[in-house]
Amino acid sequence: MQTSAIQEALLATAGIQSVESVEAHALADGGHIVTARLGFGPSTPLGEVVALLEVARAEIRAIAPEAVILLEPVVAGPRGDANPPTDVFVIRGAD
Repeated sequence: MQTSAIQEALLATAGIQSVESVEAHALADGGHIVTARLGFGPSTPLGEVVALLEVARAEIRAIAPEAVILLEPVVAGPRGDANPPTDVFVIRGAD
């Protein structure tokens, strides 16, 4: 199972801020379970998180079509490799 390919695909998905872990577990019947912890920003609307989880499932399914997929959404801190949006800065002026 190519967990590195899965992690790269998830990190390339817009809206997913971090991928904390991707693991593949072999089952006795020859199948696999893929688990991943996906980080989302604290202000990401719940509806968007649900939609992004479906996108993530599709990305994993493209790499591992027969796998059972378990995703855990978590609130993530900002990515170190991303530029923060300008609306996070507060500028105060003094008269």
